[in-house]
Amino acid sequence: MVVDDPADTVEVEAETDKISGLPDDVLLDILGRLVTAGDARAVARTSTLSRRWRSLPWPDIHTVFLDVGNFLRSDGDEPPPRQHARRRKRRRPVWKQNQHDATAALTGALARFLAAPASRRVVGTLRLRLILTRRGYVRRIGELVGAAAATGAVRGVELELAAETEARAAPCYGERFGQFRRDCPGAFRSLTKLTLRGLWFHDMAELNGLVRGCDALAFLSLTSCGVAFPKPSLPPAMDGGGEATRRPALTIDAPWSRVQVLLCDLCHFGGVELVQAPALAGLRYRADVLEGFDSAAISIGCAPSLKCLYISQHQGEESSVRLKLTELLANVGGQLERLILAFQNGKIWLQPGCSKQLRAALRGLKYLNLTNISPGCDLSWATFLLEAAPFLEILAIDICNHICLNTWHQKGDEDASLVAWEQPSSDFRHHHLKQLYFKRAFHVEKDLLFARLVMGLAVNLQAVTLGVKSLQCPGCIDAQRKYPDLTRSRLRFTEGSEYVDAFVKELMDGIATSAKITLLLSDLV
Repeated sequence: MVVDDPADTVEVEAETDKISGLPDDVLLDILGRLVTAGDARAVARTSTLSRRWRSLPWPDIHTVFLDVGNFLRSDGDEPPPRQHARRRKRRRPVWKQNQHDATAALTGALARFLAAPASRRVVGTLRLRLILTRRGYVRRIGELVGAAAATGAVRGVELELAAETEARAAPCYGERFGQFRRDCPGAFRSLTKLTLRGLWFHDMAELNGLVRGCDALAFLSLTSCGVAFPKPSLPPAMDGGGEATRRPALTIDAPWSRVQVLLCDLCHFGGVELVQAPALAGLRYRADVLEGFDSAAISIGCAPSLKCLYISQHQGEESSVRLKLTELLANVGGQLERLILAFQNGKIWLQPGCSKQLRAALRGLKYLNLTNISPGCDLSWATFLLEAAPFLEILAIDICNHICLNTWHQKGDEDASLVAWEQPSSDFRHHHLKQLYFKRAFHVEKDLLFARLVMGLAVNLQAVTLGVKSLQCPGCIDAQRKYPDLTRSRLRFTEGSEYVDAFVKELMDGIATSAKITLLLSDLV
């Protein structure tokens, strides 16, 4: 049972008495503003204490957001009185007890909020951010949500679930999630958006069956989740025989699935397999490390609606593994419109491929972004992608600028230059590329060579934009003091128009183009 703080009750009663004489439309406006601001806790307490508020003709509410973080006690707060009266044989850590109390308080606020107003009120989306604490607390929340969805009081539910601790590889939280799902099927039937953070599972089947069991689910995000090996004493990528073993993959095999967006960020899975994902329009896969396997971490089967694909890989310094786009996109039927390839430590993890083989998959591509490329990398390898995407309209190049990292100051990615990349034929011209973007924090002149190459190939190019990228990392800002030459390369553009004019002249020299040249220097002015 959840007990309200008496001091809170008296305070709210006093505040309610002061405004009880206001007109209905004013009171409704106040409630609406509180809900919009995310202060549903205050709304729940207020609407429970005042009969006047409960009888108001509440309109539909678009979104209600309850965050367990808003119920956590700060360091200076005293625990609820009931905690002093209860003796425990085994004392919980303070932080865990705080999270349990916060979950209990959120449960009470949710119950009061759903019960207080008239039944004709409808919540469009109920957003809940929870910690997987006691099974009883979480189950009570699920029961409240399921009942509200069944009566039509709530149309859609969005859940964000996290572990109590950020400790790595704690499979008990995966088990708690499974219990929550089995205890509260009604809540998951109305679930439209699910975000899981830091949950580890014994069995990947728990996640693989999730999409099939949530009929309304349209958005699934997994961050720092994983599957634990049965033998923790063994290295993650090795089995007892000493051979590399890939972790089980997240498999989407649901022919009736409504999932439109799947985000898999820094998870310890063996990749993502899209067996049947008919409604999936966007996939983001950010891997921590590119392991030593010949096959790609993403397998695309039946995904006819896939239009946006984001792949981010980190290739180790000693790794020579490269992925083939031709294999990765073999089953993509040309519906892909946006492709983003991120190279986490600057190393190019793509393997050379035939542009003609790629054309079937990239024939509908409109936007291509190559990001976090090593500052010393020769970009000419990217021209094979231009030839493979004949209807590409925007090409964006983003250079890695973290000078706070020691690897940034090492020699550029020589592997990309040494590999035999397929070059466009001498008569190749691109007729649909309209915009070319570069973002680099230091030595922008390094982009001139590739920019001129593309300008010569793209006959209908409309705009070329070169930006001096903003330094938002505190470590990079401090590191500038150690590298004055890098700082000077940024400041040259502010010293006068002579350098800018010479820069543009070098870019345009000998090239017949009507493209507008723009230098973005907003970070320097």
